Amino acid sequence: MNTPVFEQLLEEVGDSGRHQLVLFWLFVVPINFIIPWVALLPIFMTSTPEHWCHVPGRPPNVSIDQWKQLTIPREHKEGIGETFSSCRQYNLTSGVREALGQSSEVTQLTSSTFNASYRVVGCQTGWDYDHTYYDMTLSMELNWVCDRSSQVVVWMSVGLAGNVIGTLVLNSLSDLVGRLPMLLVSAMLYAVFGLVRLYVKDYLWIMVTMFLASTSFPSILELSLIITLEQVSPGWRARITSTSFIMWTAGMCLLPLLAWLTRDWVLLGVITTVPFFLLILCWWFLPESPRWMLSRNNIDKCAELMKRIARRNRKEVPEKLDETLQSIAKTHNSEKNYGALQLFQNSTVLFRTFLLTVCYSCYNLFYYGLTYNISNLSGNEFINFFLLAITELPSNLLGWWMSDFLGRRWTTAGCSLLAAITALINVFLINGAQWVPILVLIISKMFVTISFMVVYVQCAEIYPTTHRSCGTGLSSLVSSIFGTTAPYIAYSDTYGSWMPYLILSAIGIIGFIFASLIPETLNTDLPQSLLDASNFLTTEKYWSYKGKRLTSGKAGITQQTSPSQGHVNLAIAETNIANKTAAS
Repeated sequence: MNTPVFEQLLEEVGDSGRHQLVLFWLFVVPINFIIPWVALLPIFMTSTPEHWCHVPGRPPNVSIDQWKQLTIPREHKEGIGETFSSCRQYNLTSGVREALGQSSEVTQLTSSTFNASYRVVGCQTGWDYDHTYYDMTLSMELNWVCDRSSQVVVWMSVGLAGNVIGTLVLNSLSDLVGRLPMLLVSAMLYAVFGLVRLYVKDYLWIMVTMFLASTSFPSILELSLIITLEQVSPGWRARITSTSFIMWTAGMCLLPLLAWLTRDWVLLGVITTVPFFLLILCWWFLPESPRWMLSRNNIDKCAELMKRIARRNRKEVPEKLDETLQSIAKTHNSEKNYGALQLFQNSTVLFRTFLLTVCYSCYNLFYYGLTYNISNLSGNEFINFFLLAITELPSNLLGWWMSDFLGRRWTTAGCSLLAAITALINVFLINGAQWVPILVLIISKMFVTISFMVVYVQCAEIYPTTHRSCGTGLSSLVSSIFGTTAPYIAYSDTYGSWMPYLILSAIGIIGFIFASLIPETLNTDLPQSLLDASNFLTTEKYWSYKGKRLTSGKAGITQQTSPSQGHVNLAIAETNIANKTAAS
């Protein structure tokens, strides 16, 4: 006799019907469309256009280019060639005025006229900026350039530190007080402080508001996905995750267009922040996860929601629904929930938590390190960003297909290795044609996007329901800690334009090694408790393959009983059951 499991009950009320479609269209699509603005908006807010020292005294009949020829020395920049210095000037303010007064033709004067008489110094009276694409950015407003350019990296890193604390607090609380309340808290944190940070002027408050606004990410993304993934069939998990990444790509592609149209960092911030106030509507429309209700022994509320799902999916309400839920809760909720610390109690769960966390961290660091490095690429910033964004669309579709047909494990590991190889190739293409490094980066980003997408699915399928949110939050937390260094990967360009790609390549190889050790979860039912997780797929072999070619049926759920373990639900593929039957 099989012990009742939630997957069977969810299948009876409908795990791929109208209810799931409502969740998909009302929450997965819109939330994942606007969420990339939280993470990637700082790239455009702190964009630093071409700049040079402001030398006062330019006469009306002297153009900006002529004035630069007279006052700004030239220097050689790797990958660009000779150009005007961004941070140095000739110390000749009074001298150039005298020379201009003595010369009837400005064109007769060149920088060589003053080079012998006036030494080169740092900018004395601020900077002038090229306003071709921006009227104002945060970097322009605060002059975060030259010796102060590291402030951009500090500001971004403060935001990433906010990701760390937000993930630690909000994801952990979601396992205790519910996924839905913490989703709304996350959205309101960004909506409020995302607006406040646009108008504060004090340096301390600039950093504080950036930190507070950033605590909402990635909790908004993860909690909205967890609520949905816990209410769909196994066959929908990769579909939902892939679609969420597709919508992320769509929102990401729109961002450079908004930045180009607004031309001002404050206006851009307002447009991309206000939509998050609308997420408060989730309180009335988005249902809490029934799995979470069951894990907290909220049997009555869980039964009420299951009946609502059945009605919406036009299914019959299962007989003895309350009794079945009571039986499931009694089987799976006998252990106390103390949060993420319990993931360290069992060696199997601990090892898999470690593997998922390392992979999550590698792909997070690779993805954002590569994205932030856009500022170091030559060419149009908006077009470069769009090209790197649109490449995620085929990545998401390909990742969806690969994870469902080739399996989660080798899709993640293989694409991580390919991302590392293509990043390494770019080390040798630095001085090539301008479009060649961009093309190779696009290919590299395609592969790491696939790995990043599939590891989300693996987290949802390996962590048990009782600890899914805090487990995913733990992996996200650690990845966010390492992610605070992502802006510094781009900043390492100052030591050599090849340095960021070498670092990214090493990260991708590490991700490949650890991803290959994660067990294959294709077509398996979700573990409900820590006891389930400790016995989940423990017989997997390293060189095993469970892709579409070998796995033709949905996993079944059987009961194993031992004096020490009691009732345990284990996911066993039907092919294994068939083999055992044939052998007997």
